[in-house]
Amino acid sequence: MQQGQRLKEATEGQIVQSGNKIGGPFKIGKPVYQEKRLKLFNEIYQRQKAELEAKEKTPITITLKDGKKIEGKKWVTTPLMIAVGISKKLAENMVAAKVVYDNLFEKNFVDVDHEDQQSQGSSLNLKPDYVIWDLTRPLEGDCQLELLSFDDNNGKEVFWHSSAHILGSALEEVYGCHLCIGPAIDGGFFYDCYIGDYKVTQNDYVKIEKAASDLAASKQEFQRAVLTKDECLELFGSNPFKRQLITNKIPEGAMTTAYKCGNLIDLCTGPHLPNTSYVKAFQVTKNSAAYWLGKNTNDDLQRVYGVSFPSKKLLDEYVKIQKELALRDHRNVGKKQNLYLFHQLSPGSAFFYPSGAHIYNTLMNFLRRQYYIRGYQEVISPNIFNAQLWKISGHYDKYKENLFFINMGEEGEYGLKPMNCPGHCLMFDMIQHSYRDLPVRFADFGVLHRNEVHGALSGLTRVRRFQQDDAHIFCRMDQIQEEIKSCLDFLSYIYSLFGFEFKLYLSTRPEKFLGTKEVWDNAEYQLEQGLKKFGKPFEVNPGDGAFYGPKIDVKLYDAYKREHQCGTIQLDFNLPERFNLQYRASEDVQEVQQDKEQLHNEQVQVAQEIIDVVRKASHHSDTDNISTPPQHPQQQPAEVPVEEKAPQEQNFKKQKKQKQQKEPQQQQQQEQHKKQKLPEDIIESGSSQGLSQHELHKVLHEKKYELGYHHLKAGFARPVIVHRAILGSLERMIAVLTEQCGGKWPFWLSPKQLVLCPVSAYYKDVAEKIAARLRLEGYTVSTDESDQTLAKKVRNAQIQYYNFVGVIGEEEVKAGVIDVRDCEKNTRIGKLTIPQLCKFFESLKPPKSNVEVQIHEHDDSHLKLNDELQEKMFLDGDGYSVGKRDFDEFDKIKDIDPALQNLIRWHKYMAHLTKKDEAPEKVEQVEQKQE
Repeated sequence: MQQGQRLKEATEGQIVQSGNKIGGPFKIGKPVYQEKRLKLFNEIYQRQKAELEAKEKTPITITLKDGKKIEGKKWVTTPLMIAVGISKKLAENMVAAKVVYDNLFEKNFVDVDHEDQQSQGSSLNLKPDYVIWDLTRPLEGDCQLELLSFDDNNGKEVFWHSSAHILGSALEEVYGCHLCIGPAIDGGFFYDCYIGDYKVTQNDYVKIEKAASDLAASKQEFQRAVLTKDECLELFGSNPFKRQLITNKIPEGAMTTAYKCGNLIDLCTGPHLPNTSYVKAFQVTKNSAAYWLGKNTNDDLQRVYGVSFPSKKLLDEYVKIQKELALRDHRNVGKKQNLYLFHQLSPGSAFFYPSGAHIYNTLMNFLRRQYYIRGYQEVISPNIFNAQLWKISGHYDKYKENLFFINMGEEGEYGLKPMNCPGHCLMFDMIQHSYRDLPVRFADFGVLHRNEVHGALSGLTRVRRFQQDDAHIFCRMDQIQEEIKSCLDFLSYIYSLFGFEFKLYLSTRPEKFLGTKEVWDNAEYQLEQGLKKFGKPFEVNPGDGAFYGPKIDVKLYDAYKREHQCGTIQLDFNLPERFNLQYRASEDVQEVQQDKEQLHNEQVQVAQEIIDVVRKASHHSDTDNISTPPQHPQQQPAEVPVEEKAPQEQNFKKQKKQKQQKEPQQQQQQEQHKKQKLPEDIIESGSSQGLSQHELHKVLHEKKYELGYHHLKAGFARPVIVHRAILGSLERMIAVLTEQCGGKWPFWLSPKQLVLCPVSAYYKDVAEKIAARLRLEGYTVSTDESDQTLAKKVRNAQIQYYNFVGVIGEEEVKAGVIDVRDCEKNTRIGKLTIPQLCKFFESLKPPKSNVEVQIHEHDDSHLKLNDELQEKMFLDGDGYSVGKRDFDEFDKIKDIDPALQNLIRWHKYMAHLTKKDEAPEKVEQVEQKQE
């Protein structure tokens, strides 16, 4: 069982859509199906309650979080009883329990509403598996117990999951609808329901909230029952959506569970609150349209979102924050500040205006500087590729619906790239690399396109056209740890600039994975060690890795504690295999010769296959050509009578001669000067069948990119790819930053750093000259040349979110200064000259990263050593190289690079010779002056 998961079991049953529309006619009214459903459930519940009472009540030991042990009885003692025994007030604040059983019970129940993947035994040491348990459900053995409140993430999920059931009950009461799925989500919960053609509006919120509040106040218990597949079908016989889930997801003979609260009964594995009265505050937040199973060809559903809390105070705080977030919504701020807008003629693609483009480019340029410092190489790759690229990478089958394709006629199917990694694989492959070259770090800001569903588009957070701070590191297995630590240091530095907090999760081997268990174990170990070297706590997320390798998920939290998924670090063994990426792992001369021989043999074999294909094509296209079908090299050709051989050979030679005469002389010359020559026996074999060297070379090259297992050449090894993104999509990150800053951009990123306000029209020219001078230094400066009063100009600068305002009047012009004020703090900085202002602005730039600090410290220490070396170096020998006496007199010389030692020595010796040459001239000049 996975860590942190409720008691669930993924099954082989999948949701199979047997027909597009299953909802049928619908009329709003009272839920007539409730009476029959309640009667059947109560019968099952009472029967199982009696069975529970008949079980043997053996003693069990419950160990609390603080180590205290409490004696209880199996099938009797509940977490709520233990909580009440500790403190009645404590019990009132608890919502669920976390239980770790000494011996995990065997019963597993199908979770109809979710499809969870199970871990395949990662080699990492994980915490004991636990389950989240109902407070009122009897414990089933010796265990460790932790009580959970609403403040705990698991407790919050239980609270909102129970509230989703309350919402579902309210929807049934108001509309008599068919309920579909209602999970807890980040920030609340929702429920999908089928109401025919009816559309929920904000006018419906009041009656939904009233029905929910009435149910909560009635203190209805959450009752749990175990059901067979047949019992499920009988309970939900009137709901076609539940029937489809039951039929397709519950195997014959399997069991699942359902919960009842009030008149509602719903399939659910739980756990839930003891009763509905725990929910003290309930609010419907929004609604939207949805599709059954997420497919637009299925029934239209109505989705209602809600949120709930254990106190009215928490709801009031939530409402207050939501109002603030509405003001900070990046779509509103972007429009207000003229940063970016959208148009219906290009949905999902943002139009960035000058101020927005400034933020976009500043982020990219800042990252570019860090790339240069950290050893990345920025590359530019094509936007359009042949569809074969994604067939090789595996994206074609999995993500074909999200790709934009272009029909290029005879050239076949092409598409706009949705990611950079396949193209980077081609770039790595086109140049042979040695183990000495690795790691190779490719960074790319290329434009990407993904065909997102129109209904899923949402501002900058879900777009069709975007750019990423995308990088792919091609490295050896022994380099993974350092590369991971370096990536995490990079990520931590960037996030700290914006005040973001983040959590790290190590996602390990999933159920279906590429490669061997041993390779995965090693990769997971490398990731784990890299995380430990980084030093920040992390959690293990078992079974959630990508199929091609384990990964580090980074969850970012803004000022309002909202979670965002932006950065990622992933290991990939899949693409290097699919693209047959290799690097030379040895410089041994004998192995190099073996590689050449092996490559030659492979080319000969491929060439023979090509020749066979061409002969076969010629046979089918021209009846006068070769009459015998081509044979595979391993097959014996059918015997041809001797009397038939001669005419066939003569016919073939005649055709060959005619074809050679038709080829232009110029083409033959070009073929002889190919950059990469093929072995002579291949060229000879191909020519005998009318194949040019160019055609052979082309097919040999293309054959390498056929999907299948690729053998490593002797002396070569396969690299590992580290996929690395920090900001992720720049569009998405700008949306997050817009709401984080509320439109008040930090100075170094701001598109409005300074506005100069001349006190009168007389000083406009001066203001423009100063603005031009500051723009030359790289700052975004504008001038307010309106006829408004100075006070009004300053106020406008504050409303428009300028960082600073500079006043220029008579006193300032005479003194050669600018009167600078801070718009956000509404304070006066002082009167500064242009150099002083530039120095002040320089201090507002982002702090140096650890890498930059280390480089500067290293340079400073070497400069000091170099100075000392020049002072203490002696002129032994010819003076051009460091001698023994230098080492004897100055021990620190060993800390300086030998080449640099000799360079310094050479300069010192040249300076010595120059002084000797200059000495007689100086004496002569003095004598002439005296005369």
